[in-house]
Amino acid sequence: MSKPELPRSAEKLARMIDAAMLRPEATRSDVERFLEEAVLYNFAAVFLHPAWIGDARQVIKDSPVKLGIAIGYPHGAHLTETKLLEIDQGLDLGADEFDMVMNIGRLRSGEGMAVAKEIKRCRRSIEGKIFKVIIETGWLTDDEKRLAARIVADAGADFVKTSTGIVAPGATAQDVKLLYEAVDGSIGVKASGGIRAFDQALDMIKAGASRIGTSSGRAIVEEAK
Repeated sequence: MSKPELPRSAEKLARMIDAAMLRPEATRSDVERFLEEAVLYNFAAVFLHPAWIGDARQVIKDSPVKLGIAIGYPHGAHLTETKLLEIDQGLDLGADEFDMVMNIGRLRSGEGMAVAKEIKRCRRSIEGKIFKVIIETGWLTDDEKRLAARIVADAGADFVKTSTGIVAPGATAQDVKLLYEAVDGSIGVKASGGIRAFDQALDMIKAGASRIGTSSGRAIVEEAK
């Protein structure tokens, strides 16, 4: 898979953005404004906590914007059965895309086979939907990042994702390049965490990201215009 092309318009950039509203203190009004903005800008997808997915479906149902759900968020240390239950509930609520946090502690303990097994089980449960796995690059060495990316790709996920946005430094162009090279372009790379400006988004795309996860989608697109 060749590196993604740089978007030639603000509108095409918007179609590479996964807009996120994952603040736990967000109110219904916050969520509704976020969803209306996502439809207005025609982002690729929106990502919310499971509690808001059913409400979100009603707002975006007549738009091309996909509905995404966070699984195992934010640290990935849930039981596999808990993640599978979250996925089942997301499917019932109409989610189109699933971003799941990898079991980071097991990867760092050298238990790559257990990590791969969990990802494969989750992949099978959502066949036909977009499945991204967050590896939380801020907690990993470069060798662990490469290993995690290869496990994610081999387990059948559609994207390896840099970060939840909770752990510093979030997404960096260097890490995106490392992940893209680690999977040899076989799956997508989603850059997420701390991306708040147009030039940051472009740097991530140049490095190999085909999706940008951000809570600053409107600002990025307006700057692009």
